[in-house]
Amino acid sequence: MKNNRILSFLPLSVPALLLITLFPAAHDKPNTGLSEAETFFLQGDLSEAKRVLQDSLRKQPNFVAALDLLANLYLLEDNFEAATQEIRRAMKLAPNNPKGLATYGHCLFREGDFKLAEIQFRKCLQLDPKQAAAYLGLGRLHLTKLRPEEGLEALQQAIRLDPNQEDNYFLASEAYGTAKNLSMQIQSLEKYLAFKPKFHAERVQNAEALLTFFRSLEKGPVAKINHPARRYEIPVQPFYGLMLVEAHVNGDGPYRFLVDSGATSTVLSNALLEHLKIAPIARAVVKCVGGTGKTATQLCKAARFQMGALEIENLPVASFDNEIFAGLIDGVLSTADLGDFLVILDYPDRKILLTPRPSSEPPAPAQSGNTPSTRSEFRILGNLMLVPVSINHQAPKNFLFDTGAVTSTLSKRQAALLGVHENTPNSVVDLQFAGACGVTQSVLSVSTVDLGLHGLKRDYAQILAVELKEISKEIQTEVSGILGGDFFSKYKVTLDYHNTTVTIE
Repeated sequence: MKNNRILSFLPLSVPALLLITLFPAAHDKPNTGLSEAETFFLQGDLSEAKRVLQDSLRKQPNFVAALDLLANLYLLEDNFEAATQEIRRAMKLAPNNPKGLATYGHCLFREGDFKLAEIQFRKCLQLDPKQAAAYLGLGRLHLTKLRPEEGLEALQQAIRLDPNQEDNYFLASEAYGTAKNLSMQIQSLEKYLAFKPKFHAERVQNAEALLTFFRSLEKGPVAKINHPARRYEIPVQPFYGLMLVEAHVNGDGPYRFLVDSGATSTVLSNALLEHLKIAPIARAVVKCVGGTGKTATQLCKAARFQMGALEIENLPVASFDNEIFAGLIDGVLSTADLGDFLVILDYPDRKILLTPRPSSEPPAPAQSGNTPSTRSEFRILGNLMLVPVSINHQAPKNFLFDTGAVTSTLSKRQAALLGVHENTPNSVVDLQFAGACGVTQSVLSVSTVDLGLHGLKRDYAQILAVELKEISKEIQTEVSGILGGDFFSKYKVTLDYHNTTVTIE
């Protein structure tokens, strides 16, 4: 079983701590500035560490170890553009420096260039098989393709080489969650927290909440599907390119749920949790679209979730403030919780088909007449599906594949790359953009954009741009836009979590 719904129930960012150059390589000259920067870092003072490094580099602009460490500090702050600039300077000076290659790989991962990132990690290990950060990078890449065995092998090697690197254990927890090994998932989180991480207090608080929550799940099977070998057909109600389904929770209902591939977990409204008297087990903060980009949530369990004939027991759920969507939905059903099946969202016939996964990947869709069809690989980060979408026929960028979004959008960063900013005349739209985190008042409009997902394309005379900075920071990969229902809701969409592919036909 490759569905990763257990750990990624709550997506916790994995900031690129990855300080693989805390100490200069043997061939580097000792440098008191570098040592001083390392001391400030160990004390948790990033500002002073950066200041010392920048002063040192003004005196020794070609000091590779200092450039590498500065790049890592920028990554820690999620300033990946500055990090990339510094590490590229280092790579020009020392193109075969193993530590530099590993750091560059992590910068590329944050940019969303997974293939080029993998090339750097593998080149690094060819030059020096003892570079723990490169194994950590490969482990992250395997997890984006839901390959927990390969991910764990790489991460365990990273731990053997660098047992004091806290992020190794954090990523190992995710890998064990993907493999549905709850006890090892808990153990890895405990080891991560034992380091008393100095940075990213919100991430640490969420990890503590997850640990409490996971411990409560040890008493029985998690998200147990009563009849996993059978096929299910579930009727849906269309709503402006979205799918709504009816479900019963703990025997009560029916309640209306939005079917959402852009949800990290199934969520119930606070009002429904209160009505059903479902007690919270832990509280955390999640990142999402709308408002400030983050919101508080309660972590709970639904003893029984029934949708048509499908029954799931002991389902992890989160809460959300339903004020914006009151009267429309009572919750959100994450398609990741259906990932043990082949999930077919049949928009034209208004139904969801869940079929046991085939032993091998289904054949590619055949073109028939004028009906377009396409298949694309996706990557999973924090239970979110990222697909490669071309913008104006350029190299693909990572878009969130979101069946819970009515319309496709660009990120504001991507809009800026197209020349549209907050101060661009006529770019600001008088429109409220609602998401799970609330309402966004600041929305931009970009003219004449075409989006393409392999063979499927759509032209937009105008497309909206919203802030996706918090989500990008959370999953440590740039999200350049959202591919919403206006792009695919006229078709049949098949989500294959086992093979990490989406088919539209």
